[in-house]
Amino acid sequence: MKTDTFSLKSLETNRAPKPPATKPIQPTPSPMTRTRNAVKRQKLATVESALFNPDVMFLLAALLDARDLCQVSLTCKTLGGERTDAVDGLSLVEEAARRQFECASVWERSCLPKYDDEGWIELYHHLLMLRSRLSFDQLVGDNIQYGGDKSIVKLISTDQPRSSCALCSNHVMRSGKHFAVFTGHGSIGVVRPVQIKRRDFGEGALKIFIPSWSSFWRYQIGQRTARWTDSNVHCCYVSPTTGNYVWHDWANYPQMMSIDGLQSNTPIGLLLDLDEGTLSAYKNGRRLATLKD
Repeated sequence: MKTDTFSLKSLETNRAPKPPATKPIQPTPSPMTRTRNAVKRQKLATVESALFNPDVMFLLAALLDARDLCQVSLTCKTLGGERTDAVDGLSLVEEAARRQFECASVWERSCLPKYDDEGWIELYHHLLMLRSRLSFDQLVGDNIQYGGDKSIVKLISTDQPRSSCALCSNHVMRSGKHFAVFTGHGSIGVVRPVQIKRRDFGEGALKIFIPSWSSFWRYQIGQRTARWTDSNVHCCYVSPTTGNYVWHDWANYPQMMSIDGLQSNTPIGLLLDLDEGTLSAYKNGRRLATLKD
């Protein structure tokens, strides 16, 4: 028996050739369509030139806080991206924040020297905080709550008092003189700008909290940055009830000291002079003592 075999090559050779592929014919836009597109591009360019310029952004920044400026910077590349035509390469948002800061008073600018690693939006945020009322943004411990607004705190239970703490971590002081008055029963003072995050602790670990407790030293000192410089004074407070005051380096147990003239539930003023490096206590406009120098 004879069997005919065919190779694949011979089969392909015998097939009819395929017609060449042709590109789809694109319709040619009419002169009217081209005119409309040109008008749209011109209008868009006009809007961009009106909105995306430093002067307009400066005026808009006056109506926004630093958080809003960050959102604008992230959502709009034109506003948040670096500009090749700018001398310092700042984005429109950063340039607006810089202008807002330069419009601050001499005293405000002296209180906020700019760090090398700091952006203008961050610095503008601290300027707004400097102008705002002192408030507690962190409540740590299970026996403390706000009493109306965030400038007032109170104990939840006085029958079984458990140490808790209210922190003003958003009000970061870096230079100049700062004065605040406190009225109440608890201890008052200054502390480094630390953030106490509950997720970093186990269940129930933050029911009681005081920055001076040794169990929290390592956690707090772990947030140290170059902005803290080489100072070892990280926390300093006074108790109007007992008259005792103390400062901490979060490495060694300090010695408790005391002053006369303090009384609980009486307005006590604290003056932090960062130029001289002192913290002083005042009562009725009279300096009682320098807590730390």
